[in-house]
Amino acid sequence: MNETSEKKYSLEIFPKEIEELKNTIKTASTKIMEEYIERMRKTWPDRPEEMQYFDEIAKFWGTREKEIVEAREEGKKVIGYTCMFAPIELILAAGAIPVRVSSGLYDPVKLGNRVVPVEVCPVVRSTIGVKMVGLSPYLELSDALITSLTCDGMTKLSEILSDYKPVWTLCPPRLKDSEQSISFWKEELKAVKEKIEKLTGTKITSSKLKSAIERLHRATRAFRRLQDLRKGNPVIMGRDAMLVNQTLMWDDVERWTQKTEKLCDELERRAQGKVWACPLKTPRVMIAGTPIIWPDNWKLPNLVEEANPQGVIVADELCSGDRFLYDPVGVDEWTMEDMFNAVADRYLLPSTCPCFTSEDGNEDRVNWIKARVEERRVDGVVYHVYRGCMLYAMEYMRIKKVLDKINVPVYYLDTDYTREDVGQIKTRVEAFLEMLKSRVEF
Repeated sequence: MNETSEKKYSLEIFPKEIEELKNTIKTASTKIMEEYIERMRKTWPDRPEEMQYFDEIAKFWGTREKEIVEAREEGKKVIGYTCMFAPIELILAAGAIPVRVSSGLYDPVKLGNRVVPVEVCPVVRSTIGVKMVGLSPYLELSDALITSLTCDGMTKLSEILSDYKPVWTLCPPRLKDSEQSISFWKEELKAVKEKIEKLTGTKITSSKLKSAIERLHRATRAFRRLQDLRKGNPVIMGRDAMLVNQTLMWDDVERWTQKTEKLCDELERRAQGKVWACPLKTPRVMIAGTPIIWPDNWKLPNLVEEANPQGVIVADELCSGDRFLYDPVGVDEWTMEDMFNAVADRYLLPSTCPCFTSEDGNEDRVNWIKARVEERRVDGVVYHVYRGCMLYAMEYMRIKKVLDKINVPVYYLDTDYTREDVGQIKTRVEAFLEMLKSRVEF
């Protein structure tokens, strides 16, 4: 459906109100991004020089937006996606630009509340809100959207966004380890592949797919190199690593890879010179649960790394973070069939999304968390959930029982897309860090 068609869900807003709301929220959001970047610089005065590149890319209405506008003028297509189930390799193979469009802005939630109940996940409400006033540059520049039906909220979000853009849905099977599920998932990706080809006018050939896979392989190596550097003594603050991870979701893949490799070179030199990002006995924290999306969602990372006592985020279990590009496509033979099947496997089998279930109770997610806790020497876990996110909330007790068995403290933090609870959360986070610090120093 296009912008002028009758909308099934979204409310009509007068153009004057749209313009006023867009300008007001854009001004406030730009200020927030600048403030948060400056806070990261102040917390870590000796911040790596290479982080300046990622700071610039993190600004939504800046360099990257202009590049994509120019690319579209030259005929390139832009494909937005809401979840990490979207096959990036297929998008790149067709010569299109992939961008993640889930919103991390707080203020548009109030607009989304006009369309769906306040009990709905705030990621969904904010994404609806930014589309209602045309705020998100990457959502606006997208020619089509790939959405994943991982929960009820995301399912209805797909319908609502179809009021504005062509939407291609992916339905991940709830049982990922059966032949029927794998077969079903491959058919889902085949259908999306055909739609990508039709939109772009480009046939995805074996040579183009091979090139796209290799580009993502290089990005994955850089991505994992950065995560490996977080295993040892802290050479990078968690917020900076999280920002690097997330900018990949809308940046040029090859350039991002080159810049991340340069950052890793700088961090390795610091490790050799024992130039640490924070004191060695700073409690090492892992964040698990609902995705944290730049910029407003930096509320929790800011609180952890600016607390008294201070913590350092050395790992996360977020689909917007450490999980995003961790698992590469594994190709045995570079035939079209083998490559396509490998892409399908990569987006299903390693996934630890709580939308999955199995006879073992989605043991993959438990194993992922335990492995990160061990290799990153995690002292405590903050289990972060947005109100309305039932999938992650319902899995908390199971994860807690696993962490209890290995004597790793876990703190459950539920919040919303709001700044009003920062004071309350700060008190609770600092109490948790104080407890971790006493354990570290004991």
